[in-house]
Amino acid sequence: MEVVTGYVEHIVFRNEENGYTVFNLENKEGELTCVGNFNFINEGEMLELHGDFVNHNVYGSQLRVSSHELKEPEDLVSIERYLGSGAVKGLGAALAGRIVRKFKKDTFRIIEEEPERLAEVKGISERKAREIAEQVEEKRDMRQAMIYLQKYGISTTLAVKIYKYYGAKLYKVLEENPYQLADNIEGVGFKTADEIAARAGIHMDSDFRIQSGIFYVLQQAVGEGHIYLPGPVLKARAGHLLGVEIQDTGKYIMDLCIEKKTVQKEVGGEIRVYPSHYYYMELNTARMLHDLNIDCSMPEDMMEKRLHQVEKKEQIGLDPMQHRAVIESIKHGLLVLTGGPGTGKTTTINTMIQFFESEGMSILLAAPTGRAAKRMTETTGYEAQTIHRLLEVNGN
Repeated sequence: MEVVTGYVEHIVFRNEENGYTVFNLENKEGELTCVGNFNFINEGEMLELHGDFVNHNVYGSQLRVSSHELKEPEDLVSIERYLGSGAVKGLGAALAGRIVRKFKKDTFRIIEEEPERLAEVKGISERKAREIAEQVEEKRDMRQAMIYLQKYGISTTLAVKIYKYYGAKLYKVLEENPYQLADNIEGVGFKTADEIAARAGIHMDSDFRIQSGIFYVLQQAVGEGHIYLPGPVLKARAGHLLGVEIQDTGKYIMDLCIEKKTVQKEVGGEIRVYPSHYYYMELNTARMLHDLNIDCSMPEDMMEKRLHQVEKKEQIGLDPMQHRAVIESIKHGLLVLTGGPGTGKTTTINTMIQFFESEGMSILLAAPTGRAAKRMTETTGYEAQTIHRLLEVNGN
């Protein structure tokens, strides 16, 4: 096992998903190509690398790194290279050189403890001095966070998201309630948070785990077409998922309700638990349907007379059920028409279209899919669109 120390001269390639990195390392022996998985590194940083030399067929000798440690730049050249590498925004090589020549090996202490003194360097205002100090501190904190999160099997990309969202609070989150990640970090679901929690030593019967598991079960049920689950069904599914016996789901559901993540309703003696988003979505949909269901002011005998005229003109013969359906569509703003194949739905719909057109109304036909819209056009003779196209929804 070889041990090599140097600074990152240039990052050639980096896979943000798994951290696989190819970079050039500069040390006393010259430049060396290194490959391996790194949680977080920047050009200019000092590294102590542990690995073995291998000979690549195309790229020649490389150090395949098995482990590494971040080191504080020790000599003046390394300090200057790090500060001027671009790791600190707005600090180029020339300005980095002036800082190091001014403060020498005391540079990092000055930046961390007396950042206002950076203003003693030509070209640095007090404001810029504070910005440099903040960035250097943030880079140090971020490196420490990347190393910490790596212990829990968290990828580099995900670790960066976690650090950006929580900052220094991430340590408390990981130690107390990793399930918060599923609520706050894009790309983290219950199962990922559960794996992290297991590595963090969170017990299987933790209140945080049970509460998060219950909410996850509700979300999964939505994918099956259910916007709520009855209490007993929710309890059984959550227990199966978590592998624990849940004595009382009530307190966990109440906590979720307090957090406004769920809504609990009692209907006919049955407790129903909804994810709050879908509860209010259904409520809003019901309200909009109610508002659309506007009754027609035309007297029913007038409807009958005009419908008879349409039937005679178009030579349509409706049976009593079809006739009633058309009258109901005239009377109300909304109508649901159902029936099996061959029961006369197409004839009924065509009669509705002819009636409304005879009243001088505009007709718009829509279907859920392009295929259904095409079939509707063929059977009615009127152009139909998909619902998305009619509403001009493009998915952006």
